[in-house]
Amino acid sequence: METTDARVRQELELALRNGPFPAALHLAIEVRGLTLEEIRDWLGERGAQLSIATLSYWRRGRSRPERVASLAAVRLLEELLEVPPNALMSLLGPRRIRGRWIGHVPGSMAPKFLFDDGRPEALLQTIGVPQRGRLRRVSVQVTVELGADRMVQRIRVRELVRAATDRVSRLGVLYFAEERPDQPPELAAVANARIGQVEVDRSVGLVVAELILDRVLDVGQPALLEYEWRFAPGTLMVNYEHRFVEPIREYVLQTRFAAGVVPAHCQRYDRRTVAAPEGNLAELWIGGADSALLAETDVPAGIVGMRWTWSQQNCERV
Repeated sequence: METTDARVRQELELALRNGPFPAALHLAIEVRGLTLEEIRDWLGERGAQLSIATLSYWRRGRSRPERVASLAAVRLLEELLEVPPNALMSLLGPRRIRGRWIGHVPGSMAPKFLFDDGRPEALLQTIGVPQRGRLRRVSVQVTVELGADRMVQRIRVRELVRAATDRVSRLGVLYFAEERPDQPPELAAVANARIGQVEVDRSVGLVVAELILDRVLDVGQPALLEYEWRFAPGTLMVNYEHRFVEPIREYVLQTRFAAGVVPAHCQRYDRRTVAAPEGNLAELWIGGADSALLAETDVPAGIVGMRWTWSQQNCERV
């Protein structure tokens, strides 16, 4: 059985790769087993005068190192906490306007470049979901299920998230029903959370929902969420794509087809923005379980999807 120490070390390795800075700092301190008083005294002996309050704010995401002296202290922290050189510094990103650090994630993208529409962000604000950057998605696993009539039945989503600040209790999820705007799917089968406010814009098929976590998270703490989008009968779907506002460690997309209606071709594609041309096209094999799989790591902000087409020919299988 995996020990708590081994688990925390694995979480630290992930946080050092993907951030955010407060989570990585918090976990590095946990691994070393140091108190803030010990860290303050060690830094002070090397000329970096920081208060316990400042260290606590950095650790909790309430403020960030910005001044020259503070950045020098971070370099020393890397030495004390025995993390690779520049591991913490690289997570700070460019200097932000004071008071706006929470919400910034290196490599993130404004939603308008992914949706070409301001309604998703507007509806998220309507339901009161906290600003972006308070909760980081680490892994997203999606399963699309099509029935014998080739129509989509449900989309199952499993997300591993981690708090980037203290007192995080909610997140927002959304779906754009471009295939059938007048009949957007229903959010159901939620695990480890409950459904809060829901807003629907049938003019574009947009559903935005609030998920209230089953516990309040402090910085660095994870949560595993599961939910489904259930579709009205007769909803045709020939592709699925996920739009990432922030980089993500893992993305898995599986499409399951009913026996006897396996498509002839499945293809992977991506786009940097909604207006950009498709690139990195790749044919996906359909296995004996009548499903196609796309699995990727260290996915940058942008759009990654899968499409399928039917013909009279049988799809080649492994």
